[in-house]
Amino acid sequence: MTDERYRGNRAAVAEREGELIGIAMSGPPLEAAAAWARQLYVLYVYAADHGTGAGGALLQAVIEPAESAGLWVADPNPRAQAFYRKHGFVADRTAQVEDGVREIRMIRDVQRRR
Repeated sequence: MTDERYRGNRAAVAEREGELIGIAMSGPPLEAAAAWARQLYVLYVYAADHGTGAGGALLQAVIEPAESAGLWVADPNPRAQAFYRKHGFVADRTAQVEDGVREIRMIRDVQRRR
């Protein structure tokens, strides 16, 4: 994370009683033609800590609420997709298969939300 190539990235961890329960990281969009400011690369919270607010706090720590953003999420993964919809993301009908996993792209366009 200290390498120059990660300068534009943001990372955050969530802890409970000194134990790691989640991690998130965002950075510049990986797609050259992206219309959003940031891309969520990682957001994981242990299943035992789902619903505690840790995921939302991590998301906000790495992507400001006023920033447009994009992400890829496994499909089907209804829980994760519902979490992202709750935070203003919508599927844009773009899908890919990577390493045998189907993913859909979700975008949060803050201009449309205003």
